[in-house]
Amino acid sequence: SEGSWQLPSIVHKVAKYLGYKIPQQEMLLVNWQGPVLSYARISYADLYNEISRQRPQRGRDEFKDKIVIIGSTATGMHDLRITPMGSLHPAIEIIATALDNLRESNYLREVPGAVPLAIMLFSIGLLWRLFITANSPLLIGAVIVIWSLLLMLADYLLLKQMLLLPVMTSLIFLWLYYIFAALYAFRTERRAREQSIQIFSRFLDPHVVNELVSGGESALNMKSESRQITILFSDIRGFTTMSERHTPEEIVDILNRYFSRQVEVIFNHAGTVDKFIGDAIMAFWGAPVDDENQAVNAIDCALDMIDALMAFKAEIDTEEQDFDVGIGIHTGQSVVGFIGSENRLDYTAIGDTVNLASRIEGQTKGVARILVSNETRRQCGEQFEFIDHGIFKVKGRTEEVQLFEPRRITL
Repeated sequence: SEGSWQLPSIVHKVAKYLGYKIPQQEMLLVNWQGPVLSYARISYADLYNEISRQRPQRGRDEFKDKIVIIGSTATGMHDLRITPMGSLHPAIEIIATALDNLRESNYLREVPGAVPLAIMLFSIGLLWRLFITANSPLLIGAVIVIWSLLLMLADYLLLKQMLLLPVMTSLIFLWLYYIFAALYAFRTERRAREQSIQIFSRFLDPHVVNELVSGGESALNMKSESRQITILFSDIRGFTTMSERHTPEEIVDILNRYFSRQVEVIFNHAGTVDKFIGDAIMAFWGAPVDDENQAVNAIDCALDMIDALMAFKAEIDTEEQDFDVGIGIHTGQSVVGFIGSENRLDYTAIGDTVNLASRIEGQTKGVARILVSNETRRQCGEQFEFIDHGIFKVKGRTEEVQLFEPRRITL
């Protein structure tokens, strides 16, 4: 302000006296010439002893045309400073470096302030874009490493031209942003993975669930689609009679034991359990995992379900020997996906294929335990022996359906 004093530094005064060009700026960015104690130095004790000698050992022109700065480098003198070159940098050498920079005009100059700002904004935009488009934090990290190396290379090349590009702030901010964003993405992905496992486990075998989740499949982004699937309906026969002879608690226990066995059989054949409808089970093959042998697997499962039924009947009371099942199977196009409200979604199949499979199951009573449509039979080839039970008129369809009873081929 007006009336205040401006006291030039010793570097400024010496440089001006020696005629060095002094930049018009408040601060000088020092261009360090090497590590601590890089400049030649002579001990004061050596010079004192030199004066006392009758025969001098030092050259008479040792200090000719030299700038001599007198100061201390001893730690005990407490004239040390912290610099990028070290934490115990003698102040006298800092002065020497500044004078050397002014003499050689090789002091550092900062790039325009807009350049570091542009680098920081571009880095943030790059990272934001990567997290939107790339799904792999490792890939994003690799890109950030390359970008960091490019910035450090640019900083190094500019330093050769005596230009200072401050990139460390941008790099620190960039890596902190990446670490927090990667942790957030990992936490979100882990939560989605756990949720997907919880949802898939309701209707898929645990091995299939692990395969789906490991492949990056998520219940949150699985869309409904039309697929060819094979649908199985299984319904208990004689359930009403059995209900009359047992308490509700006993009925629930029997059903739970029976369903547990049948679901295990379905999972063993890579099937998807859709739902339980009272005393009936709906399952299908071909979704969400593709299954080229879906018809064969469905019939194999149905035959094993009959075997499981016979084993189960052997365990329950002899009065329940009329406890039986009917199974209907049909193959065709159906829409599969998560259907329901925001609070409750179920992975299910809808369409005419589902209705027909249910109607086929309804035709099993008095005919056979298992009946399949002609479409399912055709897709099995020669895997099973099929008994033709003729043409049936099913409810809700004008077209009649030809039904077959599958049996294992015996040699």
